[in-house]
Amino acid sequence: MPTVSICIPTYNRKDYLRETLDSVLAQTYKDYEIVIVDDGSTDGTEDMIKELGVPVTYYWQENCGDAAARNKLIELAQGQYISFVDSDDLLFPDTVQRLMGIIDSYGPDVLAYGSYIGADENGNELPRKQRKLPSGSVVTELFEFIYVKSCGTMCAKRIYQREGGFDTFLRRCAVYKFLLKLSLKYKFIPVDGPTHKKRRHRNNLADRSFAGRKIEFDVLEDFYFNGGGKEVVPRRRAMRRLSKEGYRAGRAAIREGLWDEACKYLIQSFRRHPNVKSLLRWTRAVTGKLLE
Repeated sequence: MPTVSICIPTYNRKDYLRETLDSVLAQTYKDYEIVIVDDGSTDGTEDMIKELGVPVTYYWQENCGDAAARNKLIELAQGQYISFVDSDDLLFPDTVQRLMGIIDSYGPDVLAYGSYIGADENGNELPRKQRKLPSGSVVTELFEFIYVKSCGTMCAKRIYQREGGFDTFLRRCAVYKFLLKLSLKYKFIPVDGPTHKKRRHRNNLADRSFAGRKIEFDVLEDFYFNGGGKEVVPRRRAMRRLSKEGYRAGRAAIREGLWDEACKYLIQSFRRHPNVKSLLRWTRAVTGKLLE
């Protein structure tokens, strides 16, 4: 059995996936398998993989969403450790080796992770400020900012199985919700230097709709009040974060003319952490509702 399963969920990203696979095949660490779950692609992804002629475990399923694809990858993986790679991102040649180095140094129950470098559609690097990555118990830091991405991480398969996998009811933020849960029980250890290039293209832009913003807000609020976050994250820092996400949701609601929702999230944002931006946007929402 391989030590590492490099797991790739994909959906209609044939051309990007080919380059992602090239970056996987270039790894200096060789004791791995490649597992791909194709979540209903119709762009010839399977034919492309066959043409490459490289050993890959490939599984096609009807479109069920990213979380379901990741859960299937966990099921299919034969390795002791799982490293997820998004199908449009590019690993650096020593990424898996450095992640395994963390596991070897700190033990099998840690989650190894790293930062990323932004890249355009062609893989050209984009300027990005690098944050200092937290280490050890990262609950508060991870609640405040999404330091850990789905790509460029490594964790024991049994931890994924033990903790129940990803929430298939979420169309986004399922990875973030799961990582917040893990952060309550396990140490997160960063590697030196970035682990991958994260592409920015028209098909993976952040969801700035009200529905999308609401999902992230709900994940954070549920984790803090019901998921154990309240016992760890200082209240002042938690309220600041929830206020920020509430503001973002309210601003998105204004753009979409959802005045009741905008009023609700913006006044809540102000009450949790008084700030001028939320108050001004709430005034705008009240005015829009009156003029409707």
